[in-house]
Amino acid sequence: MKPTRSVALIGIFTVFAVHLLSTSAWHLAAQAPAAAATMNWPLHNLDLAGSRFSPMTQISRANVKTLTPRWLFQHGVIDGVSNQTTPVVVDGRMYVTDSRGSVYALDAADGHLLWNYDVTSLIGGGAREGYVFRNRGVVYANGVVYAAAGSFLFALDAKSGQPVPGFGNNGQASVILDVLRERYPDVKTAISMGYWFTTAPQYYNGVLYIGSTRSESHIPGGHVLAVDAKTGKVLWVFNTVPQNEKDQGWDIAGPTWVGGERNGGGIWGTPAIDPALGMVYVAVGNPYGDSKKREGTNLFSDSIVALTLNNGTLKWYYQQTHHDVWDYDSGGPPTLFDMQVGGRAVRALAQASKNGYLYILNRETGQPVHPIKEMPAPVDDRPGEHGWPTQPIPFTAAGQPMEPVCPIVPLDIAPAHLAANKAVPIFSPPRPNVVMAPGTGGGANYSPIAYSPQTGLLYVNAIDAPFNAGPGRGAKGYFSAYDPTTGELKWRQIFEGFGQAGAVVTAGGVVFVGSGSNVAGYFFAFDAKTGDPLWKFNTGAGVFSSPSVYMVNGEEFVAVASGGGDRGRRGGDLILSFALPKP
Repeated sequence: MKPTRSVALIGIFTVFAVHLLSTSAWHLAAQAPAAAATMNWPLHNLDLAGSRFSPMTQISRANVKTLTPRWLFQHGVIDGVSNQTTPVVVDGRMYVTDSRGSVYALDAADGHLLWNYDVTSLIGGGAREGYVFRNRGVVYANGVVYAAAGSFLFALDAKSGQPVPGFGNNGQASVILDVLRERYPDVKTAISMGYWFTTAPQYYNGVLYIGSTRSESHIPGGHVLAVDAKTGKVLWVFNTVPQNEKDQGWDIAGPTWVGGERNGGGIWGTPAIDPALGMVYVAVGNPYGDSKKREGTNLFSDSIVALTLNNGTLKWYYQQTHHDVWDYDSGGPPTLFDMQVGGRAVRALAQASKNGYLYILNRETGQPVHPIKEMPAPVDDRPGEHGWPTQPIPFTAAGQPMEPVCPIVPLDIAPAHLAANKAVPIFSPPRPNVVMAPGTGGGANYSPIAYSPQTGLLYVNAIDAPFNAGPGRGAKGYFSAYDPTTGELKWRQIFEGFGQAGAVVTAGGVVFVGSGSNVAGYFFAFDAKTGDPLWKFNTGAGVFSSPSVYMVNGEEFVAVASGGGDRGRRGGDLILSFALPKP
């Protein structure tokens, strides 16, 4: 499709950047540019493992304080909760989405619009039958850009933006609807049953892997889909909440839902893939519906699920919250990495939950690398409720409880508020007039974890937002680095706003992460080893997007989307790309 509008700006931004360009800073960065080179960010989390680790070193601990905006782009769509796209960059072209899932191709060196593909009229239009209010981006493979918008997958030619004719119906595949109609032949649209996509697809070896979202809806289970990348046809499907004996895993999960409710289990994060093991890993969201009618642990909600790549066979699962009544999704994607523990090689997986805990598992078996103990939980004595008596709590290799990724006890609550409300422990039954942490908006949200093989650390962003915290008690971001070989917290930074999006870490020793805020949307750089603050930039709105790093013409760039704040505030449409000042 032809470009519709471009608002890319080139050069130095008087408003945004003048405060960064001191004379000393300029001279620190005024070095001869590296030899012309291109380094890509083709997948949502960079690689199949979801490491979000870049080997680039041009931007380093020594010079990151001179980082300045090189260009910005605004797509003009501001009707979402927040701007959550992660820029994908291949061969000098950047691909981003707006909150509806429309795709924009930009020149990654200067931000000029090359083409855009508007999906608004193709996915239904209204919020009930069409687009929803957030989209996290695309994936690139073999000259094709794949996007998930509404309840459809789209395949677009990366150079022209034209739909790929052989994929679905003129580049649009109704993959969720195709699956639903096998069981519900009268269904007209997937989104009318509560199904849509939020996350970016994963791509491997000619197949797209993606999960359907919306745990907060009466969806009869989330779907993990494997889709032929050439035709758009579904190759296999796994239902995260098995509905009957026809669904895989029914013998395991069926008895864990007693009373009639079998709903929820949406998937909010991009899957991770281990080709050597032939496995795909997904994090599954919370159950939904009347908790009195779902006695049991409610598998496979709030779980990590490992499936075979070739046919979706369940290999293992690990549930992080039993019988969830707190909205403690396992929303962020798993991250895969290899490490040495006690002299033995471990193929590991890490995932952080909204319940406030970081889980480190052996990705071959699903077994904890360090002890995870079933600890007593507060008794749910509400009439008709069926609370589970224990919850799985991670411990360090030394046998101590792991430091949570955010507070699990309410902090900084005004005494006047506590005079009329009671602070209660984590996993307490939800009631009026209680204060509890993490709240439904706390913990680790959809933010992907970053892992650096250079430091050996996992970088986790999370939110401190207790339930019923009282007036004036805003959210705080908790950005933490953990040593996965021991489970120990190594350093932590706390900032105003929502630590909702993920990080990226580089071989230059820098880790970048954003803060979603109603006051200021800061984009931060920290020392990856020590956590020392190195640089920050006020983007003017919340940063709810996970950044990406790329190189064009020998220059290293860091890109992030900005726009959004607390619910009820408008979203945003800004894409910012930063680089070192030119000599």
